[in-house]
Amino acid sequence: MYKSTNLDLFPYPFHNIKEGSNYRYSNDLRKLEKDQTSCIHITPEYEKQIKRKRELLNEQPEVRFQSYPHTMEMQWEVAEMLINMAVESYPEHFQVEKNGNHWTFHNLTLNETESFIFGDTSSIEFEPLDLIGRHFTTDFVLMVHRDDNLYLEVAQESYAALFSPHWNKGMSFDEIHAPVPFVSRTDVPLAERVRNFLLSNVLPGEPWTRINWNLMANRWDVNYETFDTWGPTRFLVTPENAGKLVRLRVEEQFFYRMPRSNAILFVLNTQFLPMEDLELRPVWLEQTYSILSGIPKPMADYKGFTPFIEPTVEYLKNLVEKVKLQTN
Repeated sequence: MYKSTNLDLFPYPFHNIKEGSNYRYSNDLRKLEKDQTSCIHITPEYEKQIKRKRELLNEQPEVRFQSYPHTMEMQWEVAEMLINMAVESYPEHFQVEKNGNHWTFHNLTLNETESFIFGDTSSIEFEPLDLIGRHFTTDFVLMVHRDDNLYLEVAQESYAALFSPHWNKGMSFDEIHAPVPFVSRTDVPLAERVRNFLLSNVLPGEPWTRINWNLMANRWDVNYETFDTWGPTRFLVTPENAGKLVRLRVEEQFFYRMPRSNAILFVLNTQFLPMEDLELRPVWLEQTYSILSGIPKPMADYKGFTPFIEPTVEYLKNLVEKVKLQTN
């Protein structure tokens, strides 16, 4: 399993938590700055992550990519945005040649070329988003704005956290997030509050972002269809092996309103950091230990790490003490 090797690039999720405070689930969306609107990121793990993403897509194609037939035009719109974004952000890694509707996309890092007629699905092997999405480490979820709600109609998801395109296709935002066990200070369910915020504030040309996090017990993903495989492994974590088995899974989430279809594209940039690597950043180590020690049980249940939170906290406690002894 790959891990983040350049911690300066790792989206550590607890930077804004004050010392001595506990983590609380909240609507932490913020608008992206004009010079930071790209969701394309090349990290040292790019090739490893792309390889694993494609393996997962090929192992369970129906589970990890789903769409409705009427979404092709929306998919082409997203593919166009991602290609232009990649070429503009990383011209040393990506190039595109456009001769009318005849496009040729070059992935220079992987030495791969995609040639197709833009808008013609018969000219490509996969559906538009599934094809282009295989060149980027991020996952993609396209939700259509209808009846004051958002409905999932296209998704390519390889690093799922209690989610599956096959399971969730067609669901509303409220249905997908129904398990969220929290309400706002005004007694409005948090999922409903976030949904209303997205509908009102994510406008064309004004993307937003937020950080989401979870813990994984020696897994890339936990989708519903493979629960029989990953469910029991959560009970194998001990204070002795938690450093290697348990990873801090962090999603940088990006939200784009597509100008032609009016759909909202959710982009999920997922990175992993083993608990043992927190030793490299003692401030992160102590903060993570403090936060996980005080996680409310409903949140741990919702995120799915209740079976191994106690041994993980015990491991972090021992690691904090070890680091303090080494620095004294």
